[in-house]
Amino acid sequence: MEKHDVGIILQGAVSDWTKKIVEEYQQNFPDSQILLSTWNTENTTDIPCDVIKLEPPNDPYHINHQIIGSREGLKKINSEIIMKCRTDQFIHNKEVFQIFNSGCSKNKIMISNFTTFTNVDYWASDLCQIGYRDTLLDFWRSIKLFDGSWNPIPEIYFTANYIIKGKKDLRPWPEIIKEYFYVKDYNNDFQIEWKTMTPEWNIKRFFDLFYNKCCLPDE
Repeated sequence: MEKHDVGIILQGAVSDWTKKIVEEYQQNFPDSQILLSTWNTENTTDIPCDVIKLEPPNDPYHINHQIIGSREGLKKINSEIIMKCRTDQFIHNKEVFQIFNSGCSKNKIMISNFTTFTNVDYWASDLCQIGYRDTLLDFWRSIKLFDGSWNPIPEIYFTANYIIKGKKDLRPWPEIIKEYFYVKDYNNDFQIEWKTMTPEWNIKRFFDLFYNKCCLPDE
């Protein structure tokens, strides 16, 4: 398989946005490898990129869906730097990989400030991750499959498993987030358009009220 400098994994069920997302990524990142990691229950006949279809796990919280879909996608893709994102969410910024390269070290994962909290332990956004393939594999392989016995917050479940069980790092969260994550702005750096958060939500007002850059750690 041809080796690429950058790759993109869209992970999740096929939405009515997925084909358009793939086509935009093909235009914005013409030299990238693009892979859809989805389920054998999904119709992928119109998806114009590489596809892997997996057996969906029995998990109503969809935590194991993301673990399995991410792991298998990362094993399949042959790229050095990878953006793992959703099938219902555009990353519009054509310069997003340049932002990663200009400030993110090899052991860190670039994530958005939206759904990242510096004051809530292990709450790091899972909306989009950009990192070196080995770093992302390290992240997703360290997370044990969820047994369904309680109702966790997925972002905390993923990150706590990675940091505590994978890295065995028990330092305070403000130190941890600076060590392992590169937090950038949802609107300006990623330019995310998310089907769940359509314009009528007034995203700018939401950020001004609830985030106001408070979730970007000091660099």
